[in-house]
Amino acid sequence: MDITIVIPVYNRKALLRHTLDCISKSPVSGVPVIVVDNGSTDGTLDFLETYCSNHPQVTYAIESERSAAAARNRGLSLVTTAWVYFFDSDDEFEDIPQQWNSDVDMVVFPTRQSVDGKVKTRAYSVTADPAVHIVNSMLNTICMIFRTGWLKEIGGWNTKCRIWDDWELGARALMASQNIQWIESKPYHTANVHTDSITGPSFKSRYKLQIEAIGQVLDDAEHTDDKVRDRCRKALMLRTYIISGQLLYEGDRKASEECRQFIKSNFGDKPSGSGLGRFLEQYTAFGLHGAWRIALRNITKTK
Repeated sequence: MDITIVIPVYNRKALLRHTLDCISKSPVSGVPVIVVDNGSTDGTLDFLETYCSNHPQVTYAIESERSAAAARNRGLSLVTTAWVYFFDSDDEFEDIPQQWNSDVDMVVFPTRQSVDGKVKTRAYSVTADPAVHIVNSMLNTICMIFRTGWLKEIGGWNTKCRIWDDWELGARALMASQNIQWIESKPYHTANVHTDSITGPSFKSRYKLQIEAIGQVLDDAEHTDDKVRDRCRKALMLRTYIISGQLLYEGDRKASEECRQFIKSNFGDKPSGSGLGRFLEQYTAFGLHGAWRIALRNITKTK
């Protein structure tokens, strides 16, 4: 299998052996693995030196710019295989699809998510519509295999996104190509969400970074045709209203107002769909779940 697995790490000495051993015991045990250390101070590099000396298919590199996207791009620059797959050091590796069409740009498959020990399959929609992904985040780091040359052509990972870089890349990839193979047979891998993960413990702790990522996808959408751009803009607006509602639910009115100001600055005073957006904001503020599903139904209905 002509593929390389790239794993960015930062202070993951306690977890990294398990991840690498899972790969070595999987059906793709022989493929090259590149681990990119992103400035660890917990002995991760010492561990990697020892591990790589005993496992020649595993190599490591160092990236001084502190961001997951920068570490992934460093790994991408070292890939010589036709395909590349990115995995996170705190997730459970099982396998990847064994066959796909050689002429596609990207292969996508379902994954699971574990939160407080409860495991469920992540949202997964078989559609190349970037507006759908913007709302339901169906594309994440560990569900995408890329043709290496194509990923480099579209710019790799966006280092301006300090979080949600996989969400931004998924949106940009769907805007760039419809040549995608969707696999539905079963979910692969489990992403572990915890307080030390990039997701963070609350919206209050991350909302500024989330808004930055939304701004990046807004910029991405400007390079598409008018119809795709308008649909993506509406989806981004609804996503921002939902974040605002979550902030209200957590009691941070100031942060919610910042989201409102972002909407006004980027979408205007009364953009199309703002009525639904305000409803979703209040719906979420009352602690009700599933606002993204309501937004998704609206987005797919108006395609």
